[in-house]
Amino acid sequence: MSNRSAHGLSALCLLLLTSALGCWEQWSVDWFPQMKWQIAVQPFERVAFEGRDAAFLPPEGSVPIHGYEPPIGRLDIAATDTLANPRDPADFRSVANGERLFRIYCLPCHGATGLGDGPVSMTGEIMGPFAGVFPLVGTTTARSDGYIYNVIRLGNGGAPGFRMPIYNRIPPMDRWDIVNYVRYLDGKGGLP
Repeated sequence: MSNRSAHGLSALCLLLLTSALGCWEQWSVDWFPQMKWQIAVQPFERVAFEGRDAAFLPPEGSVPIHGYEPPIGRLDIAATDTLANPRDPADFRSVANGERLFRIYCLPCHGATGLGDGPVSMTGEIMGPFAGVFPLVGTTTARSDGYIYNVIRLGNGGAPGFRMPIYNRIPPMDRWDIVNYVRYLDGKGGLP
């Protein structure tokens, strides 16, 4: 065998050996588990990094691609009353989408009928961990659509155990659909 063939054969063996060892991680969970079990980070997720948010968020003051939301504080009732609902409360598609989202985000606390008797509420049939869940039916009629929208967006800021979480991850138009569904539950919606 020539020197050139022996050199080529050893290079081929080295390539096969390296390839086989590179795939060894697939055969054993004990080899190189870091890639399999690392923590996944989703885009725009808040990640604590050295006591501050990591660089996964857009820069401060940037305008979101879905539009700009006015900087209205949680307790600025006069400003929330100026927010106009861009969705037609008589549009069945808006109310149906609001119902779908209500069942995902609101039903666990506020209950299926909006009486504050959801499965995690202390007032439900099964006692849950949260006291003082706000009933929507009968109490939201005195509030504007903008107020309800802003509470969905920023939470209610109550004491622990009475605090509604912030749902600003729900897109703005979907929040307006939830407002329309809450109005429908309360009997003040545009649907017959």
